[in-house]
Amino acid sequence: MVLFRGDIKCKSLQRRTSISVILPSDNIHFLEDREEIVPQPYKTLYLLHGLYGSDDIILANTSVQKFAEDSGIAIVIPCGDNSFYVDNKKAHAHYGRYVGQELLDITRNIFPLSHKREDTFIAGFSMGGYGAVRNGLKYSKNFSKIGMISPALITDDLVNYTDDNNVLYSKEFYESIFGDLDKIEGSDINPRYLIEHAEDIPDIYLACGIDDFLFSKCADFYLFLREKEIDATFVGDEGEHTWEFFDKYIKEFIKTLI
Repeated sequence: MVLFRGDIKCKSLQRRTSISVILPSDNIHFLEDREEIVPQPYKTLYLLHGLYGSDDIILANTSVQKFAEDSGIAIVIPCGDNSFYVDNKKAHAHYGRYVGQELLDITRNIFPLSHKREDTFIAGFSMGGYGAVRNGLKYSKNFSKIGMISPALITDDLVNYTDDNNVLYSKEFYESIFGDLDKIEGSDINPRYLIEHAEDIPDIYLACGIDDFLFSKCADFYLFLREKEIDATFVGDEGEHTWEFFDKYIKEFIKTLI
């Protein structure tokens, strides 16, 4: 396994930004005197972190590096700040365009990654789970599978938030991210709207702990997918909104990509 961490210059964000890239190469077993060669170009998972996070937080709190090596898949982790991975026109910070298209173009030019849709996937945790479904649907021509682990499917509730001292429930914060909250329902900020309008919808994998404060939102979204006859898998298991739950189920999602 090879781990690259560094900065790239990004037009969508109008600045440099950090990324971490895990490649399943150089898988050398010294004690066994053997080497496993993973054929190139690599299947690739673009993996999005949650609120308050960065690209290195997933490396610090999960075992995805080892699992990527064992599974023969590359993983690209961008830094999404607290953007919810959507385009903020006023700030000239187009995070949706970045993770949906430009990041793919940049990393494919640098690393031996597959350009094929069937080899390219997007997933995330919490805010990143929302970012994965929003951009996996908006840029559906680029991704064949979407993984949502404890996703923050909260766009229906944002207009009711009032606690501006807590970012999680601050209406002002979400207005700074999404703009006019009253317009979300009929826009590409709303995953349900995208399901209605997207073409060639990727397969969707959804997992959430039954004690997670987001569980009911995830269950409702899965029922919506069923009603729309979308190919989707939903796993509700013991657990809360924790790294342990994410680590377990991002591995289960990766197993479906091999």
